[in-house]
Amino acid sequence: MRRVKHLAAARQGLRTGVAWLVLAVVGLSAPVADVMAIGDPAALQRGEALLSAGQAAEAKLAFEAALAADPSSVEAHLGLARSYYALGEYARAVNEFEAVLRFDNLPRDLQSQAEAYDRVAAGYVTPRGWAPFFYGETGVGNYRQNSTKSTDIFGGAGNNDTFLPIRVGGGWSTALTERHSFNGTLDYRFRWYDDEDRRNDSDLRWNVNLSRPVDDDNLRFGLRGRVSYRGDGQYRNDWGLFGTYDIGLGANDRVTVTGEVRERRYPRGPLRSRTRDIAELTVGWSHSLASGRTSFGLGGSIGQEWATQERIDGDASLWGFSGEFDHSFSDELDLFLWFAYANESYDDERPDFTTDPDLLLQRNDDLWYVGGGLVWGFAPGWTLRPTFEYDWEDSNIPALTYSKTEFWLTVRKSF
Repeated sequence: MRRVKHLAAARQGLRTGVAWLVLAVVGLSAPVADVMAIGDPAALQRGEALLSAGQAAEAKLAFEAALAADPSSVEAHLGLARSYYALGEYARAVNEFEAVLRFDNLPRDLQSQAEAYDRVAAGYVTPRGWAPFFYGETGVGNYRQNSTKSTDIFGGAGNNDTFLPIRVGGGWSTALTERHSFNGTLDYRFRWYDDEDRRNDSDLRWNVNLSRPVDDDNLRFGLRGRVSYRGDGQYRNDWGLFGTYDIGLGANDRVTVTGEVRERRYPRGPLRSRTRDIAELTVGWSHSLASGRTSFGLGGSIGQEWATQERIDGDASLWGFSGEFDHSFSDELDLFLWFAYANESYDDERPDFTTDPDLLLQRNDDLWYVGGGLVWGFAPGWTLRPTFEYDWEDSNIPALTYSKTEFWLTVRKSF
């Protein structure tokens, strides 16, 4: 009976979340189109001319003047962002670009993010049309499953495999009105392992959203998801509706608030019981320093999962925090580091079959992830990327612990 009530509450929560987001779309985006300011055409034209002439510092002042006249001007925000990019102030450039448009699945380093945004912005306003960017990446990597309580239970150390990573994708944006842009991304990742007994990984991520500036802020809403291959013909399908409000706090700071309702669905097979509905609220803060060449960010999240297929552990509450750091040593060399922590606390008791089947436990997991890497731009559009990641997933049920270390070296080409 309790599970039925939880399921009904989850479904109602999803419907309510969708309804509120639709109302936000209609209520917040439609009226502003009727009160658009025309800005300062002279400042905009002066800024564009200065930027084309390579005078980025002077262009920045012109675009700032245009924004003072019309804080929601798409052209002024993009022009100021491109000026920052030309000056090598990548953190400030990304902040300013994201006052107008936003892409998911971009690389973690600031230079690559700013480059993708600049590539789109260059053809975004004149002429209006689809402004795309593309990329391809491949190389070699190593996956190692670290020794844990789980590997001890099931017979020793885990796998140590070499893999070939392949990643391709891109994004696009178009201006729907003088204040609204439609943005989308596709990102496909594949790993081929040299161990014939190990499954190869396949993952497709997608995002479509509508975005508009609100003075120095940005309102964005849309759909996003992913399709992941889980082996033996099994897939995981995620899709969700999200809304984001970015608050601009000057050139160096931005606060982002995101609400999302989504479903994680396993269509068939033994993994079907893991299907669940999720509601999550995330808040993040990013700060640029060192004249825009360094970025530091912190974030936190809370959420709730509702099991919809009689998952053995029941529903779960979620919370976590994360951080990231990026520094551009030069226009060719960039360093990035990141970490994330999440806690999952489940509602139902389950037997700990690996130690005592009569012992019932409420599952509680602590998940830690850290990573980092370097980005070296050795030719126009080409970057070399040595990267590492360490994951540690601890649980009060020993058989569910897991840890891995990965290193990979890839070459990326941006178009």
